[in-house]
Amino acid sequence: MNSISYKEAAAFLKERDGFVVFTHANPDGDTIGSAAALVRILRSLGKRAVAVCADPIPQKLSFMDSDGIFTTELPKDIDTPISVDVASKAVLGAFGAFCDNQSFELTIDHHKINSLPCKRLLVRDNYIANGEIIYELALELGADIDKDTATALYAAICSDSGGFRYANTRAETYEYAAEFIRKGVDFVLINKLLFERKSPKQIDLERVAYNTLSLHYNGKLAVVAIDEDTATSLGVADSDYDVLNQIPRQISGVEVSAVLRPRDGATKVSLRSNEYFDVAEFAKRYGGGGHIHAAGYRFEGRVKDAASNLINDMDGAF
Repeated sequence: MNSISYKEAAAFLKERDGFVVFTHANPDGDTIGSAAALVRILRSLGKRAVAVCADPIPQKLSFMDSDGIFTTELPKDIDTPISVDVASKAVLGAFGAFCDNQSFELTIDHHKINSLPCKRLLVRDNYIANGEIIYELALELGADIDKDTATALYAAICSDSGGFRYANTRAETYEYAAEFIRKGVDFVLINKLLFERKSPKQIDLERVAYNTLSLHYNGKLAVVAIDEDTATSLGVADSDYDVLNQIPRQISGVEVSAVLRPRDGATKVSLRSNEYFDVAEFAKRYGGGGHIHAAGYRFEGRVKDAASNLINDMDGAF
């Protein structure tokens, strides 16, 4: 793995072609927005480029899936594989096997720890969103940022910054957003899609989450655990669970919040912290990772056992 600069990354992109941009599974606005923007930027330079995601793109993010940007299957011939916002093989989902026999030519990421096999790594781990890196790379390339590209970049940055509310949101983050708004981005609609629009099933899911919420360690740890039977009866999509992360985190006095739910025969654990606890470091115990205040991991077992392990492992943390 060779860490490179923007100048080196731009030179590499200019000399190559046939790009396939990988996003992480269970996609969020940052990975989809980063990929959509990068594909548009590369196409504006006369390059062939598409993006892929192992899971369906959530309805609220579908406004970025246009002009043949995304394909649901891996192309047979991939000249230049690139990843955006992908910290490890595990988060590639069904496309993780791609890493078994080859490395990515370029990985663009903002996670503190990146273990993805790659030949070139462009990382800015102090950035709130991967979309910020894509924008700065576009400036280095001298690429035109049209309204559609600006829309994808705004969605990427707004999504991972929680509407510009989370730690690591920089002055530059706001400045970039202002540039995109000047391009005509409908930021009001994007904000509503990202943070306000919920399906009836998501409302049902939130109701269950409040009923299953438990507090531990004098209210420092809040846990929401959706067990296997409940998840089956609700019949919600993977992307619907994103609405739950803020519920335990918003409780006064909570430092660490956790949302657990079944996925692919195991348990997915999503962690958030409010001030000082490094959830990425904790997630490393189970082969996961992420950021200081937002991370996750996969537990090979049932939700009940994953919750018990999590609670026990937090002993002494507060």
